[in-house]
Amino acid sequence: MNSLFGTKHLILIAISIVLIISLYFLTRKWKFKSVCLSLFIIAIICEIVKTITYIVINEDKYGGILPKSDLPFQLCSIQLVFIAIVCFAKNEKVKRAILSFMLPSCLFGGISAIAIATSSSLNVWVITFQYFFYHISLVTFAIHLFTNKEYIWNIKDYVTSLIFVVCFMFIAIYLNSMMYDGTSTVNYMYVVDPPAKNLPFLNENQGWLAYMAKYASLVILCISLCYIKPIIIAIKEKVKSKKENTKDKKCEK
Repeated sequence: MNSLFGTKHLILIAISIVLIISLYFLTRKWKFKSVCLSLFIIAIICEIVKTITYIVINEDKYGGILPKSDLPFQLCSIQLVFIAIVCFAKNEKVKRAILSFMLPSCLFGGISAIAIATSSSLNVWVITFQYFFYHISLVTFAIHLFTNKEYIWNIKDYVTSLIFVVCFMFIAIYLNSMMYDGTSTVNYMYVVDPPAKNLPFLNENQGWLAYMAKYASLVILCISLCYIKPIIIAIKEKVKSKKENTKDKKCEK
C-alpha cells in the first residue's frame, strides 16, 4: 500500500529512524567541516537524481523540462543553497546566521518530510530512495548542530531563525503567485495548502487564515524547542537583572 502511513511508508519511517541513529554515531567524531561537506555532496547528488528521474518520467507531458512543483524552492530542498554557503563562505557571521536557521529547519523539516511523505516519493523507487536518504541526512546534520561544540547557540540565534522563517514564508507566497497559471498551483513552503489532506491539526477545516495561524504557531513552537536552553537562560538573566535593579533602587532610598 503506497499511501501516507500505509505499510510501505511505515517501514520507510522505521528504516529512517535506524539510519539517522546509525549515521550520527558513525559520523559523530568527524570534524564539523567534513559533516557540512558531506551534506553538500549528498544534496547535489540527490538533486541531480531527482531532476533526471522526474524529467524522464514526465518526458511525454513536459518534454525535457522540470515541472514547476519540483523546483528546489521547498524548505528542505533550499538547504542545498544554505549548505553551499556554509561550506564555502568565509564570513563567520553569515555562516552562523544560516546555521541558526538550518538547525530547526533541517531537524523538523526533515522529520516532517519523512512523516508526511509526498505521494510521488512513495511510488517511484529511485525517488523514494533519494527523498528519504536526503531527509535522513538533513536530520542527522541537525543533530550534529545540536551536539557540535563549535557553536553555542544563544537568544540572538533564536531571533535570527524566526526572522529567516518569516522572510521565507513571504517569499514563498510571492513565488507561488508568480508561478500560478490560472489552472494549477505550486505550494512552496506549504503556504497555499497543507502538506497532506485530513491531517489532525494542520488542515483547512476552518479556512486558509486559520490554517496559516496554526501553521505559523507550529513553526514557532518547533523553532522555540530547538532554542529552549538559550531561551530559559535569557529569561533567568532578565529576572536576575530586574532583581538586582530593584535591590539597587532600595539601597539608594
